[in-house]
Amino acid sequence: MVASLVCAFLGLSPGALTSDDLVYPKLSVEYVPFAGLKVMVDDIALVEGSGYQYYEKGWKQGYWSSAWKPVDIQKDRSGVITVYANSDDGRVANRQTFTPIENGFKCVAEFRWRGDKPAMLEYAVGRLWAPYLANGSLKLDSAQTPMLSRPVKEGSTFEQRMFGSARKIVFSAPAANLKIDSTTPLVVLDGRNYGVEWADGKELFWVGATDQEIKPQGTIRFEYTFQLEPVAEISKSQETVPWTVQPLTAALGQNSQKFPIFPKPKSVQKSGGSLSVHNGLKFSAPAELDSEVEWFQRFMKGSWDWVPGSVDQRRSVNVLINPGITKPNGYQLNINGGGIEIIGQSVEGARYGIRTLAQLVEVTNGELTVPYISITDWPSAQWRGVHLFVGPTALQFQSTLMDRFLAPLKLNNVVLQCERTDWESTPGIETAITMKKADLKSLANRYRDLGIEPTPLVQSMGHMEWFFANNKNRELAINPQVPYTLDLRKAPARTFMSSIWDEVKETMNPKIAHFGLDEIDNRGNEDKRLTDRLWQTGLPVLQDIAVKHGTQTMMWSDMLLYKGEAVDACHAPSLESAKMRRGMLKRGTYIADWHYKDDPNPDTFDASLKLWNAMGMKPIAATWFRPKNIKGFTLSAIKNNAGILQTTWAGYESNESNMVREFEQFSAIALMAEYAWSGRTENPDKLGYQPGALLQRLYFGRRQAIAPADGFAVGSSDNVRTSIGSNSFLISEPRQMYGVTSNESFRAPHSIVVPVNSTAKEVVLAMDCIARVNEVALTGQAIIHYTDGKLQSFDLHYGTHLRAISDDRPTVGTPRSGTVSAVRIPLDANNVARIEIVATNSAAGMRLHGVTLL
Repeated sequence: MVASLVCAFLGLSPGALTSDDLVYPKLSVEYVPFAGLKVMVDDIALVEGSGYQYYEKGWKQGYWSSAWKPVDIQKDRSGVITVYANSDDGRVANRQTFTPIENGFKCVAEFRWRGDKPAMLEYAVGRLWAPYLANGSLKLDSAQTPMLSRPVKEGSTFEQRMFGSARKIVFSAPAANLKIDSTTPLVVLDGRNYGVEWADGKELFWVGATDQEIKPQGTIRFEYTFQLEPVAEISKSQETVPWTVQPLTAALGQNSQKFPIFPKPKSVQKSGGSLSVHNGLKFSAPAELDSEVEWFQRFMKGSWDWVPGSVDQRRSVNVLINPGITKPNGYQLNINGGGIEIIGQSVEGARYGIRTLAQLVEVTNGELTVPYISITDWPSAQWRGVHLFVGPTALQFQSTLMDRFLAPLKLNNVVLQCERTDWESTPGIETAITMKKADLKSLANRYRDLGIEPTPLVQSMGHMEWFFANNKNRELAINPQVPYTLDLRKAPARTFMSSIWDEVKETMNPKIAHFGLDEIDNRGNEDKRLTDRLWQTGLPVLQDIAVKHGTQTMMWSDMLLYKGEAVDACHAPSLESAKMRRGMLKRGTYIADWHYKDDPNPDTFDASLKLWNAMGMKPIAATWFRPKNIKGFTLSAIKNNAGILQTTWAGYESNESNMVREFEQFSAIALMAEYAWSGRTENPDKLGYQPGALLQRLYFGRRQAIAPADGFAVGSSDNVRTSIGSNSFLISEPRQMYGVTSNESFRAPHSIVVPVNSTAKEVVLAMDCIARVNEVALTGQAIIHYTDGKLQSFDLHYGTHLRAISDDRPTVGTPRSGTVSAVRIPLDANNVARIEIVATNSAAGMRLHGVTLL
């Protein structure tokens, strides 16, 4: 079996196993640029990354980091992986070699320093997936540490998180024993709930060495072995659940979760009573709102399982414009026995009144109604936008996203990072994530139809990987060996950029042109003086392009700020450099001022916004998905008369799968929209709804039923009736399925069978799991067995259909209550014999709580 593990490491075929062998998982090792070491155990990433960084003692400044700089990775025929890395200035040189051994690998790492004063090194040997190990024990040099199952509380320091250090580290877990032997003592750290970038949203243990001093012209050497010794795996088994089919009244009804009006209006007065709109609504509105009226009808049909009456039966909505009615772009909405009236301060304000009306529709006694209500409302910030990428399916995806999510949130701007488009000016750089130019044009037009102004973002100096794709145009890079920054001192580079922006103008006809310009010396150039020269040459070129096309200029802020001038993201090398760069800006330039500190205090973010206002610029506070960052920075923006842009960094392609993977980044759009519109000051957990649940309802939620429908529940007599979304269940004690993270799940069946022998049009499963795995990872399958022998399978994905009991986020494709999600499966036929649930993921440990038939 030792041989078979080594063969798995090498990618070779092992010999036949004997009956005495343990069933070892397949272990594979690779090294990923910018991420580091990755060790897979079957389908589990036991080591999800590693890294190292050189820095000045006391963390006064960083010299070099593997997270940001490219490395050279070589693998020979014997499976040995060697990783080389060198800095451009010659001060840093290092090598790591990973060699297969029994049940794992050996690593030898050498870190060299050629600076003129000592440097410090932090070396993360590996970031280990904690759930695989946490329900076991840890010994450090044979000394037993406290239990691992409970994470260290949020806010704990690095020192408080340390289990200790040792040369011999042994994790004894339910499924395996992990042994790390090192010539240098290594620290073991609890990274769960740790507020740093590498741990954010993850469950990790960190193993490595910190504060290792390297003398000038010196070298530090590490050697360690990594070995995994699994315990015997039980044979795959199947269990039949002893549940029975029972009638269930109102098995399908209205969604049990109610949302308040979002964003929260400035003034709401309810008078009791409601107005029937069951036959639908017809609008008398200015012609400029025709597309908005069309949106309203689409939104209604997509929200309710309902067919409107004929046009002459529909309730009238009178929409007027009165500039004196509220503050800019606000509205008044009045609903009473006399009908529905919307008065907008502007066409834009009237648009928002219509969107609030769409939210007010509810079911009363089996009919669609709206309450008698009077609302006066206006936006606290006038510029409210979201940053998104493009891609081959972005037209379809974002059309749904804008219709179902962005429009109800009352956003009015979108920054489309669209450099990865099939521009005629740049042949040969197309990749699998390139968008068609015609689709980009259609997308921009659809946004404008909804009152959302599209701004193109084309990275035009740094972050130019798109321009150098497929090894094209490398001669125009500052450093052709690390093609990242475009050299606009070269005439062909200026010609290319001018031609691309000509196409952008033709395709999108924008009012604002976003040139990027962030982190332009992040890779391939460590000469900050060269960056100043690039800025002095490049910025006038780009500003002239904006003038040529009659657009205003927008750019990111970080290269214009020196440390201390803002809370973070200050990347100018000196105050003199920052002032020189800022001095070249034309008055009225839009500054997308990105700062991601997770701080709810608005005063934290005031400095840079005040700086831009004092210079006559137009600041846009660019937030990220961290809730306290959104609250603090957005309220600062309102105070300083700035706009707000919610940035999403979910890969370089915009599609539904990436939204599911980065669900928190997309649900954060709702949080930003709430604060930007309402200006309310409550903390994010006091808003009255979860932004993630709102995104799930609006984007993925099915049309809600007007009247309840009966069905059947599969369960036992002592079950408790529970509602999840619009579905009801008789919930039982959960049936645990196989997984490697606990003793219970490790011995649980790999599949369970639920006898049905009944007719149904739809099956709904109440499910969760015990371990958090990667977003959209396949956790298992539901297989429907029909009485005629036919089969139907349905894939169950993490994040989309179910989540772990420790993961409090909504499931994006299904409603969720507590830990349990309701997974609806439309059936190919109605003669169901049994339902089989199969665990296909080694880690998840799925649980079935109940089954409902509709």
